[in-house]
Amino acid sequence: MKKILINLLIFVVVVTIIIILLLSFGNSEGSRYVYKGNVAHEIIEVHPKEYQCSECGMDVEDLNYTAEVISQSGDTFFFDDIGCLVLWLEKYKEPLVKRVTKTLDGHKWMDVEKVYYTRVAKDPMGYGFAAMEKNKEGFVTYEKMRLLMLQGKNLHDPFVKKKLLEKP
Repeated sequence: MKKILINLLIFVVVVTIIIILLLSFGNSEGSRYVYKGNVAHEIIEVHPKEYQCSECGMDVEDLNYTAEVISQSGDTFFFDDIGCLVLWLEKYKEPLVKRVTKTLDGHKWMDVEKVYYTRVAKDPMGYGFAAMEKNKEGFVTYEKMRLLMLQGKNLHDPFVKKKLLEKP
């Protein structure tokens, strides 16, 4: 009987510690994934750690790789990486007004389909994709990047990584 009570006490203590740790990770405002009420469909300028990625939940910190989606209803969703935007769009089915990303070379907000994507960037999620205004050899279009992302053919794949990063 004593052994059961000791095991039960240990279990309760461990569960309590886990709950306390999980609660301590939050902030006073809670999670911020969506900006509501953007009926003018304007791009929302964000600051590091102001919003979290709507796909992976990470803080949007490195604004060089930020992307946004604005829905017809005025909800603005934020992404820390263009790869997260691609994955998220596969699940989101409401009408969209804008899909924009920050370009790495010009630091401008541009439509995701009007830029080119490098495959070897040091982006927050490690997929390798980053938006560029000017096309260069080895860059891909949005549709090609989207397909590569959905097929898992990004820098998370060791064969793709070796092929793209090995020196000739």
